Amino acid sequence: MKDKNLKTGDVAISRAGHDEGRAYLVVKIVGEDFCLVSDGRLRKLDNPKLKRFKHLDRAGERQDLSKSLEEGKLTDKSLCEELKKYLKQER
Repeated sequence: MKDKNLKTGDVAISRAGHDEGRAYLVVKIVGEDFCLVSDGRLRKLDNPKLKRFKHLDRAGERQDLSKSLEEGKLTDKSLCEELKKYLKQER
């Protein structure tokens, strides 16, 4: 399912590319077709990956991560741990 309705703070799963199946947090929306995503491990918050919306599936929204991101309190380590917890809950 292609989802252009992704917004900052959403958890998304990569549908295409060498990172297929990897969970990311949408860090920033860039234009109409792109967003910046980070997983806290391979793609740190200070070097997010540019992905097209059509290559991502929205998995859910994390208000706590979104708020921490906006306040600048989110770290790579906490992001990685929270994504792992989120994926375990979904399965």
